[in-house]
Amino acid sequence: MRAEILRRAASAALLAILVPGGAAAEDDGPLFECLICHGEERPAGTPSLGGQPELYILYQLVYFRDGQRKQEVMSALMEGRDNDELRALSAAVAELAPPEPAPGEPDAALIALGADLALSHRCGACHLPDYEGAKHVPRLAGQDEAYLVAAMHDYKEGRRIGPRAQMAEVLSDMSDADLEALAHYLAHGGTSGG
Repeated sequence: MRAEILRRAASAALLAILVPGGAAAEDDGPLFECLICHGEERPAGTPSLGGQPELYILYQLVYFRDGQRKQEVMSALMEGRDNDELRALSAAVAELAPPEPAPGEPDAALIALGADLALSHRCGACHLPDYEGAKHVPRLAGQDEAYLVAAMHDYKEGRRIGPRAQMAEVLSDMSDADLEALAHYLAHGGTSGG
């Protein structure tokens, strides 16, 4: 009961802040709460859910629910949800269209460095050559740049885990400037042409 109250309160608060007149909006199904923050008008630093593999989304929702991944709003929204709810939500999220590459002209030097880093660190081996992700591995192409930087820092510093500790090892020798270049490259679609 408490989890349901927290979930509804968090949704109402987010609606009031992020969607004009949102507090009066109708619940449009399982994606309604997700798209408040993760929709097309998401704040900088908030990940796009579009194009993410269903299994990856399911893992993340379970991590939030079970306290293995901590983020105040997501943890409150997932608290008390059963496995069937999380599976339904994951399936619905997996149907969202992938994000477009970041708007604006990419920085050519950052794109070149990011492409070199992605190649030398074999990002495409797990995330696939076009960075679309698969199964439990997330899509990176077109992802929010600020979110990518923050996520890579969290992996590198051991604040974020996954099924394996591979990301910490992959990112261990990258500087802050390297992480920013890699994020810029991926946010712009993971191609040299942007």
